[in-house]
Amino acid sequence: MPLISLVGSQRPDSFNASAVTLIERALKSLGAAAERAEWANLALPLYSQVIELEQGLPEAAGDLRSRIKAADGLIIGCPEYNGFMPPLLLNALTWATRNPQGHPDLSPFRLKPCLICASSPGSLGGIRAAGHLATYLLGIGASVYPDFFLIPNAFTTLGGNDESEQRKLSGRAEVIASGFLAQTRLQPG
Repeated sequence: MPLISLVGSQRPDSFNASAVTLIERALKSLGAAAERAEWANLALPLYSQVIELEQGLPEAAGDLRSRIKAADGLIIGCPEYNGFMPPLLLNALTWATRNPQGHPDLSPFRLKPCLICASSPGSLGGIRAAGHLATYLLGIGASVYPDFFLIPNAFTTLGGNDESEQRKLSGRAEVIASGFLAQTRLQPG
């Protein structure tokens, strides 16, 4: 199964979607495929055991769980909301840790290679939220690639027309994508 990418923002012009896209392009240049999980297909209610007991596992959560379990790895774009990962992303990941019988089941994440991307308008590039996401993923049994793909100063870095800056970003994405592929044991090219 190809790699799965997920962006923790629904905003069409999300900086984090741009960061994930750079990684997806780098993976493609290395001969690997990443399939984006779109929020339009993940209409998930706010996680609640009451909803889970009364209505069961939402179909979209079951589909996401299956895709994660079958994937060779995950690429996650993590926006930073006041220093933390966004509720939208946390909610989707929480649903993905539940089985159809309404019990915790972390098996889709067991040793799953995960690459974290983050971008923000500030100079830290989303590192605080990326760190929280890494802690969460490690806690549910995933294997987090140690080099995050961070893009600080997103308004100028991603929104600017500086070709030199764009080449640097693409080059860094290729280095990180290549290392991540080695972690997933997929061979580039």
